[in-house]
This record gives sequence, structure tokens and C-alpha cells, in this order.
Amino acid sequence: MKITENSSHKILGIIGGMHSCGLVYIENGEIKVVLEEERLDRTKPYVHLHNDFFLFPQQSIDTLVNRYGVDISSIDIITSFLDYDTIKLLLQSVANYDLPEEKFMKTEHHETHCALAYFLSNFQEDTLVVAIDGSGEHHSAKYYIGSNGFMDYIDGIELNRKSIGMFYSAITELLGFKRLKDEGKVVGLAGHGDYWDVYYQIFKKSLSVVDEIKTEIVDHHDEDDLAGGGVYRDVFKNFFEYMGSRIEWKMDTYRKRIAYAGQLVLEETTIEILNNLHKRYPHIKKLALAGGIFANVKMNKKINELEWVEEMFVAPSMGDEGLALGSAIIALKNYDRELKPFRLDNIFFGIEYTEEEVDNAARSIMGECSKDPFDLDYIGELLLNKKILGLFNGKFEHGPRALGNRTITCDPSHPEKYDIINGKLQRNDFMPFAPAVLDEDADRLFKVDKSRYAAEFMTVTYDTRDEFVDKLPTVVHPVDKTARIQIVTEKSNPFFYSILKKYKELTGIGCLVNTSFNVHNEPIVNRPEEAFTHLKNDIVDFLVTPYGIYSK
Repeated sequence: MKITENSSHKILGIIGGMHSCGLVYIENGEIKVVLEEERLDRTKPYVHLHNDFFLFPQQSIDTLVNRYGVDISSIDIITSFLDYDTIKLLLQSVANYDLPEEKFMKTEHHETHCALAYFLSNFQEDTLVVAIDGSGEHHSAKYYIGSNGFMDYIDGIELNRKSIGMFYSAITELLGFKRLKDEGKVVGLAGHGDYWDVYYQIFKKSLSVVDEIKTEIVDHHDEDDLAGGGVYRDVFKNFFEYMGSRIEWKMDTYRKRIAYAGQLVLEETTIEILNNLHKRYPHIKKLALAGGIFANVKMNKKINELEWVEEMFVAPSMGDEGLALGSAIIALKNYDRELKPFRLDNIFFGIEYTEEEVDNAARSIMGECSKDPFDLDYIGELLLNKKILGLFNGKFEHGPRALGNRTITCDPSHPEKYDIINGKLQRNDFMPFAPAVLDEDADRLFKVDKSRYAAEFMTVTYDTRDEFVDKLPTVVHPVDKTARIQIVTEKSNPFFYSILKKYKELTGIGCLVNTSFNVHNEPIVNRPEEAFTHLKNDIVDFLVTPYGIYSK
């Protein structure tokens, strides 16, 4: 995608670490490719985190050089929030390139999150730009005002204060899940819970707002909890001071209440800060968000519904996986001072495979399989017959959400499909699958009153209209009747759009299930070999590509 006509430079953004790793390459103002190491090495990032292993984007750099033919020495600027010595060592070992210091630009963690959210937002008006996560170099949150293509720093939450992101990670681990992996399960579990004041007071005591836009400074020193500002210690201490050795809290009813209370405190804390920022800058009605906590679509819904928020945008790659692109955009801004926020056509920046590569993968994995021409009438027939389809099209999506190019889809009207697909994917989430909906049907099926652009990237939930709750049981939350929608336009994804149009032609409803094309604990499919493995193992009934429809 072309960002600007005012730059002829080559920019490489790099991210490495224990839970996110990858790169972005921009040439002549165009995003050429964004790679996440997990899609190449097939290991979910949380594995490295829990093994205390720092990961570098070795396969991503190798792919950039050998598949895309990029000469590292020809790149004008290489940028990262990691330091120069780290990136220099990486390029020496992987690409045999000695990085001159004048070619390196270091960016700051939360500024990089904010740059990504602001520039991708397309907001031309003054914008409140907020990044909140677990931790960065010196902060766990930063706030900026975006205006006319520039960002001015307001304030933030330093690492000696409690981290909002780490608070939610503590709740995740308290419930027996893995942090930086299973926070989404807590969101889903919270939707099944109810208010219990004891748990709410425990967590409210562990995290609160002070000085309007900060959290409290810790009154104890814990070497193992420096990044969290002591919030981990307080969550567990306060919880078990009340619970003692009683174990009934492990029962499902209590776990749902714990998730509900943790979610509520997260929402209240974040929204209190946002409201107080708005009080300082009451003329600003646009909100651009990034950082790991804004993967929380349940909270994003409440933020979107704030009366003063005219429109909200959440960076599609809101977690640290988006920092490579954020760093590259900051570097691009240094070359093109006229660069202003822009609108994404889509976020398909990964690797695309040829028909020959797809057919070779079919023979390699399947031995023999059937291949029918791509035909929308046939696809519609398969959907009506309750078949589960794997979609493998073009470049894969950047970020945590599948958006139609590496997606599993089916008819959303059959309640049993939720359990069937969950079983096939070895998935035990508590949330329904997401719906992909035609742009022209979004308002008819769901209450989409604002922030439609954000909904193209599946970053916020909306209420389902009453008359469609029972018609879309696979994609509507059974308790609160919300749905984490993806609005699909013909421009954003003509492949997926055409399938949705065919389904609407047959049923009158332009909506299908959209869940990511992967089994539990594996990254989303990248190569055709991985897609055909899912077909061979009966995870999907058919594999739909632009080159044809494959089956066993």
C-alpha cells in the first residue's frame, strides 16, 4: 500500500523480544511487506516469553532478502525501539551486514505505539492518542495530542507506578491462564459472569487512578515485579488475604465472577483516565488507541460508546507486533514532514503464494486431492450445506486478527457449529466466533452508530439488533448479545466480499463466521502447506483459494 508520494527512501523497521518479533519494509512510500516471525517459525510468541527466550526476526530477514530480493545494504534507514548494538549484532549474524550508526534510528516504545495508531487512523482533526500496555522502556502508558501530522507528548504512567496492562495479566494468571496469550479468554469468561462486590473491592484496591491520569506509585520494592509497578504482588496478596486456603473460587461460577470483576476494574480505570484527558482537552473528539490492553474488544465497546467520543480507532496490530510498522512510519515522517494520518485499504501485508506453489503444496501434503475451479455458486452451495471452509487468499493479514485471507468460515445460523468448530480447532475460548459482515448489511444486523473504520479490523464489539440475535447464534455472545464484527468492503477484500455477497444472495443475510485459520496454540496459517494440513486433518471440509477449491 502506498502511504506517500513524497519519499523515495527504503526503510526497514525491526522488532524483537520475548513475545513479538518481525519486520516491515517500506520502499518509495509503499508498504511492501510486514512479516511476523511466528508465521514463519510456527511458534506462538508466548512460548518464548515463558521460556525466558529473547527472539530475533532471523527468518523474517532471510525471507526479505531471499524471497523479496532486498539488499540490506541499499536500505536508507533501519529503525527499531531496540538499541543500535542489538540491531547491529542481529544484522551481522543474519545478513552479514555491518550497520553504520548513521543509518539507524531508535524509537521509543509507547511513542511508536501511538504513531501507529495516529497515522493509521485517518483522523485529520486533533486527536487524543493513547498507548497503554504492560510496559515499555520507562512507561506502561503514554498520552499524546495528534495534530496536523505531528504528535505532542502530554504525560504517561511511569514504571514506578502500577501497570494497567500488567493488572490484567495478573488476573489472567490468577485464573490459571497464560499471560500475553489467554487474555482474550478472560474477556470471554467475564461476559458470562456477574457482579460480586468482594472480588470487585479486592481488585479495585489493587489498581486505582491518582492525579487524574496516572496510577498509584507502589509503596514496596519487588525486583520480580518492576515492570508491573507492583500490581502483580498486590493482586495476588489482596486476593489470598481474603480467600486464605479456600479453593471454592476455582469453581466455574466463581472464576466467572473473578473475570467479571477484573474486567470491570480494567474498564473503569482506563475510561476514568480517558475521561480526565478529555476534560483537559474538551475540544478533542477523536481517539486513537494502541497497546496490548486495546485488544480487549469488550472494553473498546464501552470506550466507543462514551458520549464525547465522536470516533475511535484502534491500531489493527495494537500489540508489540505493530511496533515495527510504527517505527517505520516515524522514520518515514522524518523524510516526509507533510505526512498526515491516512486510511488503510486493508492490512494484507504478508506473503502471497502463486498457483504453482499452492498446487505443489497440495501434492506434497495431500498426495492426491480434488481441485475444482473457483466458483461462487459452488461455494454458496457448500455454505448452505453447512460445510466448513478454509479461505487461503493473497497476502496474509498483519496483526492478531484473521480478516478473510487466512480465515475459517461457515454459515453462522446453526448453533451447533460453535461446538463443532471449537472441537476441530481444539479451542476452549468462551467467546463466540466473530462475524464478517458486508458493509451494506452492517447497520441492518448490528448497531454500528460510529467507528465503522475501526470495525474493518475487528477491534470493537457492537450490539446485535434484536431481530438477528437468534438468526446468528454462532457469532453472537449468548449473554450480552454483542458481536466482534468485521465490516468487509469490496475495496478492502474483493475475494471475501464476493463470497459474502453470494451467501446474501442465497439467504438474505450478508454475514458469515470468521475465525482465524489455525488450530489452538498454533500461529495463523501462512504457507499453503499449513492450509492443506488443516484440510488433510479434517479441520476444514474444503480449501477455497482464488486458484480453485480443493477437497479430499
